[in-house]
Amino acid sequence: MTFQNEMNALDAAISQFGGAAEEQLSRALDALVQRDTALATEVIAGDKALDAMEMQIGRDTAAMFTRRQLMAGDLRTVLAILKIASTIERIGDLAKNTARRSVVLSDHAPLKTVSAVARLGRDTMMQFSESLDAFAQRDDDMAMKVWRKDQELDNLYNGLQREIVQEMAANPGDVAENTQLLFIAKNMERIGDHATFVAEMAHYIVTGQPMDEKRPKGVPDGSPEAVFG
Repeated sequence: MTFQNEMNALDAAISQFGGAAEEQLSRALDALVQRDTALATEVIAGDKALDAMEMQIGRDTAAMFTRRQLMAGDLRTVLAILKIASTIERIGDLAKNTARRSVVLSDHAPLKTVSAVARLGRDTMMQFSESLDAFAQRDDDMAMKVWRKDQELDNLYNGLQREIVQEMAANPGDVAENTQLLFIAKNMERIGDHATFVAEMAHYIVTGQPMDEKRPKGVPDGSPEAVFG
């Protein structure tokens, strides 16, 4: 196999891996909204397949290192792919965690803010999908667009967090269940951060440089002004 074929195979493996993680996340959100414990259980079990995919990518890249003397640009790409694979695995873990928490919630009455959490999840899933596209297409403009959009997700999460806390105060009997939902919302915010990191890696592959500015972040009260940190 030629070196370019090996690189193409790695790209294809990342696309497949990312697509599988997207599917896991989508199914976890469906299980949450539909209160479907069987589906949630399938998502939990499916995480093993994601772990196996990450391990295979690791083996493939290690084999490439032993066979090839990588030039600087190629080395940069391979190292970035390893980091992207690790990030995708973390997204899969968060999808699994979401499914586990949805099983707990399915035993209780529906909560008011579940649909809003699911919408945040769909937004983060779109962010993740776009970051994978930026990597696959080596499109720095797309990567930067994803990177900057993380602020919007932060503001959505911060506003939703405040709403769930208000629900806890208004309905003390549902505090435990709303706490589970708060953790799910945090999972979605973290997935958004991971998607942004994939975009950073896409930028690094294309330009050979890390981001030269700090990532815009939403402010804690959920207002639209940006702070940088």
